[in-house]
Formats: sequence, C-alpha cells, structure tokens
Amino acid sequence: MSHQQPIPAAPALRVEKGPSLPIVTHRHRSALDQLGSAFAEARPVAILTGERKSGVSHLIDRFVAGMDGDVAVARTTQPYSDDNAGMREVIQAIGFDPQNISRADLEHEFTSVLSYQRYNNRRTIICFEETQSSARSVLDRVRRFVELETKEKFGLMVILSGRPSLNELLIEPPFDAICAHAGQHIALEPFTLIDTREHISREVQAAGIVDIDQEFESGAITLIHELCAGVPAAVDNLCCKCIQLTDEEDPGPVTTKLVKKADKLLRHGPLMRRSDAEAGTMRLNGASLPIGRLIASMNGVVVQEQALNRGHILIGRGRLCDIPLTSPAASRHHALVVNSSTGVSLVDLGSTNGTFVDGRQIEQSALQNGDVIAIGDCTIAYVAGDDRQA
Repeated sequence: MSHQQPIPAAPALRVEKGPSLPIVTHRHRSALDQLGSAFAEARPVAILTGERKSGVSHLIDRFVAGMDGDVAVARTTQPYSDDNAGMREVIQAIGFDPQNISRADLEHEFTSVLSYQRYNNRRTIICFEETQSSARSVLDRVRRFVELETKEKFGLMVILSGRPSLNELLIEPPFDAICAHAGQHIALEPFTLIDTREHISREVQAAGIVDIDQEFESGAITLIHELCAGVPAAVDNLCCKCIQLTDEEDPGPVTTKLVKKADKLLRHGPLMRRSDAEAGTMRLNGASLPIGRLIASMNGVVVQEQALNRGHILIGRGRLCDIPLTSPAASRHHALVVNSSTGVSLVDLGSTNGTFVDGRQIEQSALQNGDVIAIGDCTIAYVAGDDRQA
C-alpha cells in the first residue's frame, strides 16, 4: 500500500446551531447541527433522506466544507451495483491507491487505511449518495464498516443518503443493524400523517407512556399534523404544548379542542410582550427580533398583510394556512416562512408547481428586505422589521 498524504477537505465553514431534534425537515441549519453532533459524538453512521437529490447533496456539500484538514473525506455521488467498485473508489478518494488489489485484500486494505488515519490522529468520513439504488451488497458492506468502527474505534463516520425509500431498505435484516448505530436520522421533507403519528408515539414513549391512544384522542394527531403541515419542528412544539396543557389544566387525553387551544397559544400567545409590541419586536427562543411583514397580492391588489410575530407562517390552499391562497397552482401546504434568531427564510414544502423568489425557483432560501415570493398568480412581498416601507 502506498501511503500518500490524504486529500484535505475544503476550508472550514461554521455550522450554525439549531434545535436538537431527532428528525428535521427542510431546515438545513438544524440538519447541519445534527450531522455536526453525530461527528462530535463519534457516531459511526448518520442517515439522511430527502425527495430531492439536489437538497441532500447541498447539505452534504456544506457539511464536508466544514471539516478541517485533519479529516479525510471520501464521497461517492452515484449508486453502485458492485460493492468492490465502491470500496475501491472510497479508498482512492481518501488518498491511497487500491489498484491491482484482489477482492480478498480490499477489506484488509481498507482496515489498513483506517489504522493509518487513526495513527496520524485523523478521522475519516465516507458519504454514500443515492444509496437506495445501490446493490444490497453495498449496504451489507456498509454494515460491516459500521460494525468495524463500533468495535475498533478508528474514527470513521459513514453518511448514508438517498431518497425516502432508503428507509424501507434499512428496516430489513441485516441492514437494521445500521439503524441501531445511527444517532441521527435526518429527513429533508415534511412528515406524512403516518410519520407524524410514529414521531409523536416515540415522544410519548420516551416520556414513559406506552400507548399513544391513551394520551391522544382520535383525530387529535391528525389535527396536529394538519396544523403543522408535517414540519417536524412544529410537530414537536405543538405536541409538547398539548402535553403541557394536559398537565396544567386537564389530566385527560389530548383532544382536538385542546390541540386548537395549544396551537392558538403558540401562534398568538405569550410570544409577544406588551413592550415588544410597542417596540415592533418579538421574542423567540429568548431573542428579541424585529417584526417583519408579508404582504400578499393578487393581480396587483393587496389581499392580506401578515406580521411575522411567531416562529413560522404557513402558506397554501389549506384552510389552516396563515396565508391562504386561492391560486390553483398552489399546493395545500405549499411553503413555510421560518422566523428565527438567524434570520427569515422560506422553505418549499415539496409543492407541485414550485416556489419562486425574485423569479428564481427555490427549495430553501434566506429572505432579504424587498424580496418577492411568487406562488402561481399570487405574489408575497417580504418587508423586514427594520424597514416599514412596503
């Protein structure tokens, strides 16, 4: 084996801290934090899924860019029908030459590479993209990687990424062993109703409640899902608020009436204090933020003005949306405006016809004062909190 110097990663990029959630959707800042936590905790594997390959690849781009020169990165961007071909590319990407090595020696060569990395106090990241389309032998090879790292502590982290169908593969034996070691599972798409129910079930089980039906009446979880548009961060917040209200006011199960009350408190409740309202600011997670505005227009006529006085604003044709649209090009839950201490951003929720900012189609984009969002024949202007001129 020729010990060449490993290829250094790109210059460091600071990863912004976000809420610590087991599953995150459309929130690249939080997803980066999850990957960073997995790396810091020396987790052997992280799982990342999303409907759009571009969104997943972009997230991996940013994460890899945050690594310093002591981390060797091997990244495969295509699925493999042969696990040995994938192995060769991985070893070569780390900076070693695997040519003219027999199949029997490949795994030994890989172990030698990891030993070399550990000896030089370097960690290794391997990113497999579009994993759902790779041969099962590739996943089995990954399983052995994970087991090797768990046993030997080489400093290896494997990132498996792909479409949501990857999850179906990973629940099958023996690949379920991979999930058992995954500290982070990041989804870049909104939950389905089934996902929301499963997520809430895990949350109440963690609180010591075995049967979710004892804690939530029929219809309550469906309403939580609709109110939150399947956005996991919002599901978490609303679910926690519901349980808090049952502890404080009603020891019975969570009802649809209580869900509506919890949602109203989160949206219009103690987020704003009187002094904040007078100053044109809001408080979110302990930070004082200027209140911006969204001004929706149809055919040049203003139809609604919505203050950014809470953490998120839902846009779409659904009756529960904060900015309801009548355009046939709008999806039921089309887009989400997220207001946080790091700024205001717009997230497309997997809409059919897309979301545009100043004529550019986006999946996620930071909003600047004066930006114009276009959804079908509706336009929504963003006016920042420090600029009251529309």
